[in-house]
Amino acid sequence: MPAHVMTVQGPVDPGDLGFTLMHEHLVTRFWHASHRYDLACMPEDRRYVLEELSRLARTGCRTLVDVTPVGINRDPEALREMAERTGIQVVMGCGWYRDSYFPARAEIDRRSVDSLAEEMLAEIKEGVAGSGVRPGIVGEIGTEKDWMSPAEERVHRAAGRAAAAGGLALMTHSFASDIGLWQLRVLREEGVDPAKVVIGHADTYRLKPYHMALLEEGANIEFDTLLWYRPELFDNALDLIRDYVHEGFLGQLLISMDTCKAEHLSFFGGAGMTAVHDRVIPGLLGRGLSEADISAIFVDNPRRILTVETKVPE
Repeated sequence: MPAHVMTVQGPVDPGDLGFTLMHEHLVTRFWHASHRYDLACMPEDRRYVLEELSRLARTGCRTLVDVTPVGINRDPEALREMAERTGIQVVMGCGWYRDSYFPARAEIDRRSVDSLAEEMLAEIKEGVAGSGVRPGIVGEIGTEKDWMSPAEERVHRAAGRAAAAGGLALMTHSFASDIGLWQLRVLREEGVDPAKVVIGHADTYRLKPYHMALLEEGANIEFDTLLWYRPELFDNALDLIRDYVHEGFLGQLLISMDTCKAEHLSFFGGAGMTAVHDRVIPGLLGRGLSEADISAIFVDNPRRILTVETKVPE
C-alpha cells in the first residue's frame, strides 16, 4: 500500500487530510471507573455529537483524530457512522488508557509486552473485531499520575512496539506533570521515532523547560485543553505557542480541543469543537502568526505525523 492515512472508512491520500484536529473523543465514557462519582461521558444521544461535527465541517475542518482507547468506550462502528453522516474523516486510535481504565478482560497485568503489542498489530492489519475498521494512530496511552505504574509501563512498551512495527504515530496522555519525558524515554527504548510521538496535554504543565526538553528530543507537543483546563490561562498558552513558533519549533506543534464530556459541547455550555476556529486561531493571528503558520499546525504537521510510509508486516 502506498503512503496513506488510515481512517475509519479506509485509507486516504495524505494530501486529502486537510485541516485536522488531532485529539478529540466522540463516544467516551469515564464514569464507570471506581474512583469517579460523576457521570463524565459524551452524550448517549449521538444527535448532539453529530450536530457538533456538522458545525465543525462547516468551518472547513476535514479530519478529526479520535484517540479514545479501549476501556473508555471506543466504538469503531459508531465512528464510521459519524464519519459517513457528517463528511468528517475520522482517524481512530488503539491501545489502552491508564490504570483505572484498564478493562479486566484485557488482563494487562498477566500478559507479556509482546502479547499486548500483537493485539494492537492485529487491529492495525485486520481491523477491530470483524468491523474492518483499522486504527490510524496508537493511543492515547497514558499514566494515572506523574509516575508510570508497572502495568502502564507494560502498555507503553507494547504501544511503542506496535507503533514502530506498524508505522503509526503514537499519542500519549500526560497530565499536569513532566511525565511526558518518562513516556518518551520508554517509547524510544522500544524503537519509536520521536518525530512520530505526540505528547498530549502539554498545556496542562506550562513550564517552558519541560516543553523545550521534549521539543529538543524531536517529539511533538500538543496544546489541547486550552478552554477547559484552567481556562483563565488561555492567553498564556497562546503566548507559549507564539514563542515556540518564533524559536523554530513550528513543525512540532499541534492544537486540538480534547472534547471528551458532554459539558464540553456547545449545546451544554462548553466551548465546542469549533472553538479552535472561533477563538484559538484569531488569538494566534493576533499574536503575529501568519496564515502559513496556522496551516503548518493544523494541516502540515498532522499530515506528516499521521502518514503511514511503511507496510504493516504480514
